[in-house]
Amino acid sequence: MIGPLPHVASPGVVTLALGLCGSVAVSAAGAAPAEREAPCPIDLVEAQQVLGVDFVHRTGAQGEHHLPETMGSGVAWYDYDGDGWLDLYLVQSGPFPPTSGSGVEADAPGNQLFRNLGPGPDGVWRGFEEWSRRSGSGDRGYGQGVLPVDLDGDGRLDLVLANYGGDRLLRAQVDGTYRAEPLAELDDVAPAPPRWSSSIAAADPDDDGDLDLYVARYLDYDPGHGMLCGEADARRACDPALFEGQADGFWSNQAGTLTPRPLEALGLRPEGPHGKGLGVVWTDLDGDRRPDLYIANDLTVNLLFRTLEPQQGEPRFEELSLLSGAGVNAQGRPEAGMGVAAGDVDGDGDPELLVTNFDVETNTLYENLGGLEFEDRAAASGFGLPSFNRLGFGLVLADLDLDGWLDAYVANGHIFQQPARGNVGFEQPDQLLRGVPPGRFEEVLCAELGAPLVSRGGAAGDFDNDGRVDLAINNSGGAARILRNRTPAGGPSQPGGERSWVGIELRDESAPGNLQAIGARVSLHNVAPESGGVSGSGAVSTAHRWVSAGDSYQSASDRRQVFPLGAAASPAPTAVLEVDWPGRGAARQRIVLPAEARGRYLRVVRR
Repeated sequence: MIGPLPHVASPGVVTLALGLCGSVAVSAAGAAPAEREAPCPIDLVEAQQVLGVDFVHRTGAQGEHHLPETMGSGVAWYDYDGDGWLDLYLVQSGPFPPTSGSGVEADAPGNQLFRNLGPGPDGVWRGFEEWSRRSGSGDRGYGQGVLPVDLDGDGRLDLVLANYGGDRLLRAQVDGTYRAEPLAELDDVAPAPPRWSSSIAAADPDDDGDLDLYVARYLDYDPGHGMLCGEADARRACDPALFEGQADGFWSNQAGTLTPRPLEALGLRPEGPHGKGLGVVWTDLDGDRRPDLYIANDLTVNLLFRTLEPQQGEPRFEELSLLSGAGVNAQGRPEAGMGVAAGDVDGDGDPELLVTNFDVETNTLYENLGGLEFEDRAAASGFGLPSFNRLGFGLVLADLDLDGWLDAYVANGHIFQQPARGNVGFEQPDQLLRGVPPGRFEEVLCAELGAPLVSRGGAAGDFDNDGRVDLAINNSGGAARILRNRTPAGGPSQPGGERSWVGIELRDESAPGNLQAIGARVSLHNVAPESGGVSGSGAVSTAHRWVSAGDSYQSASDRRQVFPLGAAASPAPTAVLEVDWPGRGAARQRIVLPAEARGRYLRVVRR
């Protein structure tokens, strides 16, 4: 039994079962009570020890300074067992170089799944329990990225694993275990150097109801390259610029069967030597209800592909990387893109693109101007400058203080143990930036984010179901962190009392291949009852979110969306939920939320 965490919510879910006519059936359970005011606008507290998560990432470094040793790994929040509580999956690496032709190492420590036990009958939190051996999820490849996604529409989340030396697919079984299989490639012959995959994302670009996969791949890296880099008394990993890039991978999905497809046949650029992909995200950037594709490349142009009308059942894409303005920075130069996130940071209903980069370059915010045109607003938005002396990897966008504006968490850490600049360290502090209107960020310097580490993957998820989004960070060569969010909703100085909240989980039973409604847009409007108009009450009056599968760096966040509902005062604003279901022919549905939905998660079902 692990010590109690105060004010734990039950997993109570309000279910809104929506047929084509939008009929509503409601059932509910209890809400989370308020908590103390925090001295900082966003209050995050390390909780991995009290929760029983004792994961330590192993790089497998043997003193030869190989680049793969410093580039992993990712983390994912997802509900493995369907009990309403988020479980945690952490990707492991080491030893390096892998020696097995299958990419699976018998002596490797393996990835780890931590099952969320939730509170017991007495309300005492039972923490997390290591569940890898019992579930068969402890893959022993040289791990980089992870994506939980239901590929066959059976309601169970499979795991796609990006590795150095061969990607893996863990199929979720009825008994709670996984069946491992390699992810099929166009060429069954193992290449030399091995494939080096990084981040994974899923979407339905061909609008057939099944989720296709995109895997961003990094370098053609041969451990036997023979180069010695750095000074004789200060060796370091060789610069990524010395290696060619690898072509990314795309898999079409037909009822759970994944088939690799050549990129050029779909209109995707077969980058090969010129592409060095690290981060990838799918989202609808132009409002046409098709998921567009964006890839963060290291040292080469970031790639943006508009999704076109499918032809003969196949997705088609058009490259707009340079024309869009999101391929390079304001000076027209490609940067060292690592992690990527998409979200509406300025409240205008269009998602922006955000990318983490190398130190000195600063991180980049590409403002969405509409029509698939973007402008580098890293300096004007306040997002870029705090990162000048940092090397960013994981990037999480979430409304951490429940004021309606997206905040950003950046996981930092260098790739060189002895960076070239003396004022930049290998281990670096992570950064927290609070979103403020209209579309700006302010660094939260009072946040206690722990000692500097070599941070990599980052993901967001409300593991205790209290409406406040928590974070998990995987650190290269170090212990994983769970940052529990204790921020009072709306911030410590919010007038009129603490805001209420509502969480939204979508389930699309009309498209069994995409039960989690990947690609949907969810909007919430707070309407003042006394005037019939829209009331912000200090927050944005309307917030827009998109349901995606895979982002940040090698990681995946919880797909539930949490919104503020205005100050918890009387009379309370009316909350109107608007769901644009995925697919070109899908309907938009508007729902006035019932009063008992406050402080709970809603499952909105389309049948």
